[in-house]
Amino acid sequence: MPAILELRDVSKNYRVDQCDIPALDHIDLEVISGEVFGIIGHSGAGKSTLIRLINLLEHPTKGAILIDGQDITRLDKNELRVLRRKIGMIFQHFNLLSSKTVAQNIAFPLRIAGHYNEDEIKKRVGELIDRVGLIEHTDKYPAQLSGGQKQRVGIARALATQPRILLCDEATSALDPQTTQSVLNLLNEINIDLKLTIVLITHEMNVIRMLCDRVAVLDQGKIVELGEVSNVFLHPQHPTSRRFVYESEDIDEEMLHAAFSHLESRLIRLTFRGNRTYEPILGNIMRAYHVDFSILSGRIDRIKNMPYGQLILGLQGDSVDDALAHFRQQGLTVEELR
Repeated sequence: MPAILELRDVSKNYRVDQCDIPALDHIDLEVISGEVFGIIGHSGAGKSTLIRLINLLEHPTKGAILIDGQDITRLDKNELRVLRRKIGMIFQHFNLLSSKTVAQNIAFPLRIAGHYNEDEIKKRVGELIDRVGLIEHTDKYPAQLSGGQKQRVGIARALATQPRILLCDEATSALDPQTTQSVLNLLNEINIDLKLTIVLITHEMNVIRMLCDRVAVLDQGKIVELGEVSNVFLHPQHPTSRRFVYESEDIDEEMLHAAFSHLESRLIRLTFRGNRTYEPILGNIMRAYHVDFSILSGRIDRIKNMPYGQLILGLQGDSVDDALAHFRQQGLTVEELR
């Protein structure tokens, strides 16, 4: 699939007290048309700056930003205005107009565009309200809505002008877990049904796990890890990536090592993917090789639509190496922690 968005050697500095303070440093990435691409980082990592560069709310200090192969940093004001209709934006705090109803908020970008008549606006608003599940709230004002409902209005508004890219700026961080899940489900449906490219920033690895295809990990203005979510989530390489994963999994690996340092067992991380997750591979191989095992930590879950399992095991027995070789032959990933 072709890249719809490219950042080539992009840097962004802010001028503070006559000094250049770097926010982003030599960023290179491609977003493929139709994918959900996540950008994760702690506060101050540069992720909000990065997403604002994509629609040129911020201009890069250096580098090129390409959409469909066109360097948008070279566009004039009129060309940029046209471009922004093709880039929808969802905000953390909704940014709804408090004096306008749900329908009026969604219609607002269509009226600004200036080339839709009233019948077209009414039809489009009706379609979007139905898509986000707010038909019974059409004439309500933002103050009458829950946080999740407000964000659904924000999503509908962002979709109004039929954008090719949807930017999500911490779109679920103000929501409770149950509402977050429903909003992520809606974004997933939109991505599938409309083949819409979504770029989201977050500081929550579980949001990345549930929705994204690929992820870039940002730290101090640099991309320190980039790849498919399944690889980054299950086998993080950079300390920042590992910190995000362990926080989301509630794993303290140092404490785990300390707690079981008195055991004479081998410490193993075993990773299953796909349907192998639900097969009785562990018990079968341990019985076949007469290896005793203790499950010290583990989780069975999904990364987007892919089932996975990851267990940390303590193994004892004379045939541990043979058992581990058999696991690898079965397509499982084996990492020896000690």
